[in-house]
Amino acid sequence: MPDAEERGFLDALKKDLKDSTSRLAYADWLEEHDRPYEAMLQRVKAGVSEARFKIRRKSDGRYFDGKGGWSAKGKDWRQLAHIRGHFTSDSYNARYYGTSWDDLEVVVFEIRVRPVTVLTVTQERKPKYGRTVTVHEPKVT
Repeated sequence: MPDAEERGFLDALKKDLKDSTSRLAYADWLEEHDRPYEAMLQRVKAGVSEARFKIRRKSDGRYFDGKGGWSAKGKDWRQLAHIRGHFTSDSYNARYYGTSWDDLEVVVFEIRVRPVTVLTVTQERKPKYGRTVTVHEPKVT
């Protein structure tokens, strides 16, 4: 049962689901109360983060590569539902690509979304090539 402080956040969100300020304040509160997964979900809903999920072997820390092997980087999924579906399609096997099911875990990564600049786009007519589109990057020194 949520306490009075958390109920305040939930009531504010119930009034306006698009209120990103309340959602981010709630995410901070969740983080302060040792609930990082829920905090991440609130930041995702507010549009300032994205979640990624990877299947990891506990015994050696390697990630499933999506092709039947294990690597340091592995494959990432954008939705937990996709991993659940992936597991369901393979659940009839006693092992998951050579690994016992109890040696698996799903690691959740949060990627913060932060625009850093805007690049201009121009289109030019070129006699030989038709039209050319250019994305202009700033000069790097």
